[in-house]
Amino acid sequence: MMTWRVVVQEQTYETNPEELKQWVREGRVLPTDQVFQPGLGWGAAGQIPELQAWFPPGATALPLTGGGMGASPYAAPSYPPPAPYAPPPNPYAPAYGQVGYAPLMHARSLGVVAGLGKRFLGSVLDGFFSALCALPGMLIYVMAIVAGAGQGGEVPVGQAAGGRLLIYIGIIAYLLLSAYMTSKSGASPGKKIVGTVVLREDGEYLSFGMAILREFLKGLFNNICILLNLWLLFDSERQQLYDKIARANVYES
Repeated sequence: MMTWRVVVQEQTYETNPEELKQWVREGRVLPTDQVFQPGLGWGAAGQIPELQAWFPPGATALPLTGGGMGASPYAAPSYPPPAPYAPPPNPYAPAYGQVGYAPLMHARSLGVVAGLGKRFLGSVLDGFFSALCALPGMLIYVMAIVAGAGQGGEVPVGQAAGGRLLIYIGIIAYLLLSAYMTSKSGASPGKKIVGTVVLREDGEYLSFGMAILREFLKGLFNNICILLNLWLLFDSERQQLYDKIARANVYES
């Protein structure tokens, strides 16, 4: 199901277009409040075509240059702004008039969901880099096999075990590197090259722990059944299964 979300006074609510229009009419959502549209990402409520007609005239003007916000369409022009007011905890609470408050623009603009081509290429590049990290272990393991063939089929156990260990260390090291970069910049090395970024539903980067979980689940699902990667073709928000668990998605950077 395609789910809309709106951020009002640091609180995120799940909604739908019709309910959101009602909140706009009642003044509970301002033009500068952030709204998430499935498949399109975050944007100001006043810039969404479905909502523009429900705001007062002039209310959908963009913020002023320099970070300042234009005058609220809900404020009376002849009077000073109202005293600070604690808004209701959720949009269903009774409204006591139009509240003039500075919107919290903490959510990063998500843009559009990344296309399948970029996602595939980014995954291929990450797989290639992971194999490079495991290459020293692979070489040692192959050398052990070759040495065993020259000794009547007896493979040097220590050398073979050391090679396998280095393979695992290389793969895990790249997984941790990708998770760290995802938590700091939203992109693993492969994603940085193709121009995509992983963001949470609120527009922020994943935590390091959640990024590790995402990378682990990605590898696990690929080993269980690579066809699980086709899930996003049938998902309304174009999310992979592991992204649904991490409450994230891949967007154009």
